[in-house]
Amino acid sequence: MSSHSTPRYSAPALEKGLDILEFLAGRTAPCSKAELAEALKRTPSEIYRMLSVLEERGYVRKESGTASYSLTLKLFELSHLQSNLSTLRKAIRIPMEQLADQIGEACHFSIQSGFDLLVMKECMPQRRICLAVGEGTLLPLTLTNSGLVLLSQLEDSDPRAFLEQDPHFQGLSKSSRSACLQRISEIGSRDGEVATSLLTQGVIDLVLPVGISGTALSGVLAVSQLGDDVDSPQVTKNLKAMKECANQINSNLGI
Repeated sequence: MSSHSTPRYSAPALEKGLDILEFLAGRTAPCSKAELAEALKRTPSEIYRMLSVLEERGYVRKESGTASYSLTLKLFELSHLQSNLSTLRKAIRIPMEQLADQIGEACHFSIQSGFDLLVMKECMPQRRICLAVGEGTLLPLTLTNSGLVLLSQLEDSDPRAFLEQDPHFQGLSKSSRSACLQRISEIGSRDGEVATSLLTQGVIDLVLPVGISGTALSGVLAVSQLGDDVDSPQVTKNLKAMKECANQINSNLGI
């Protein structure tokens, strides 16, 4: 068991899981439940429950043909993702702040999180009332124009296989699923989308893909503004400014 100073707060279940991860990380060979229980001074039943959860979440795996466990690359993937998120945040912050002030509208940057769209950052203009989408907002990919643009940028050019596992998509009618796939295909050929909101009447979404598609260094830059004319001069003007912002972000990312 790891040696730590006396914690201010106690979370026994979490501590058990972390003990297992830390112990396995220091081992060069897989460990059985009995070995883990003895090393961590836990009962076999405690270890069994923790291992079951960690295995289900993809942090450990049982070695084929044995009753021993080892770490997967899940922790590495998480740390790699965090590094990419940090890189993205640095690349988008200043260009987005400048864009918001230039067009007088809020802009937001979203990434894919499983089958959902996650709003990673939002920038508000200094002097105007505008529509806002809060940071941390989580919505099904197929429920937003931003999500459809992300789906059009998947490494696999055909998103069908991915969406077959998406509970929200599978809950749609057959005709709605077909229409959704058609829109994703059309968006991919346009490399972006300007369309009325799928969530709110009287709102237009302007969405552009940013970064390296199919990688963790990718997302979408979006502006949601009041209106119903996707061809209005203001939409055209804002879209031009967004493209300049997207180009600056890509330059910051070294693209």
